[in-house]
Amino acid sequence: MYARVIQFPLKADSIPDAINYFRDSVGPALKQFDGFKNSRMLTNPSTNQGLMVTLWESEAYRQAAESSGFLQDVLKSMSSYFAAPPTVDYYEVNVQIA
Repeated sequence: MYARVIQFPLKADSIPDAINYFRDSVGPALKQFDGFKNSRMLTNPSTNQGLMVTLWESEAYRQAAESSGFLQDVLKSMSSYFAAPPTVDYYEVNVQIA
């Protein structure tokens, strides 16, 4: 399994709106992609930091979803919530305990 991790500083007053947008728009849209496993959005209101973690069955599925322009559209749509540009990193998932 493979993960995409997006780290972003949030504007303090935008945290509830960012959470709602991710839950209501991004989450349902992700479910339409082949190979999508799950996703989480985490926020720390004390530091105004956030993370979006998305898991994919394979690197190929993750790359296919990104080449569709979906990620770029999400980041553009959420840009008004960000205090600075997000960073995007990629990982191989080595251990998962449910």
